[in-house]
Amino acid sequence: MSNHIKKTLLLSVFLISTNALSNIHEFETTHLKSQGGTGVGGLFTEESAFLNPASLAFFNTSSFYAQKDLGKLTSDGISQPRPKALGFVMADGNPSLSGSLSYVNQEEDIFKRKRWGLTLSSPMSEKSAFGISARQTTDENTLDKTSKKYYQAVIGVTHAIDEKMSLGIVAYDPFKSKGNETKALLGVQYVLMSYITGSFDFGGNYYADEISKTLIYKGALQVKVLDDFFLRFGGFNDKLRAEKGSGYGLAWVQPRMAFEFALKNTKRNKDISLNQSETSFKETSFAGSIKF
Repeated sequence: MSNHIKKTLLLSVFLISTNALSNIHEFETTHLKSQGGTGVGGLFTEESAFLNPASLAFFNTSSFYAQKDLGKLTSDGISQPRPKALGFVMADGNPSLSGSLSYVNQEEDIFKRKRWGLTLSSPMSEKSAFGISARQTTDENTLDKTSKKYYQAVIGVTHAIDEKMSLGIVAYDPFKSKGNETKALLGVQYVLMSYITGSFDFGGNYYADEISKTLIYKGALQVKVLDDFFLRFGGFNDKLRAEKGSGYGLAWVQPRMAFEFALKNTKRNKDISLNQSETSFKETSFAGSIKF
């Protein structure tokens, strides 16, 4: 084999590896996985560390959250190393300034990710809040032993119209710190008959030349069963990542503690422009939280 061919092959592997590094799935809480990632317009505590940072301002409680994920990844019909993830959140809600500290450790295919996050949110009015998350991420390619550290911001606003309906808008990586991960989402959540909650998110990459090719749709439904059990279902279509899928789960929620379970299935289409193959990603997620 000539040196020219060897260099070409090495360059191709490097480019594919570098791009795949950016395709590690964003960490989601068990609650979000069960809803297919939907929830920008909702009011959450731990989820605010990964979705819309503004919603934490609506709570006046502290909590500790822990999560364990296991998965199965198949690429072009070939099983890859089993993905796994750990996540922790310490959150403190306060009438004037709320905050949380989060840590995530993910392994997916030949890649590893460690991420620290700091979230701050504060009321803008009686029914509106503003929040921002700062993230430090280290992505590692275990095959070629390379790593990359970078910083990102997430900015969000939440508005509670009344006790039943809330709206949210969030911008991910608005300063374009990393590749094509910049996007904005608008979400709405509505409570029907006190035991059914519907959610819908919509958005895309507002920097893209053709926004229609980056559109993201998400929808979810939560049903309260008995006094403290919740069934959750959701689906999504993400053109930005050429993915679509669904999630469902069950939660047992008490005033001071909660335990959650979720299954999420993701299908990634083959996309030559993104250097990605046809992939199936199945996740099982468990979580527990304590409020104090």
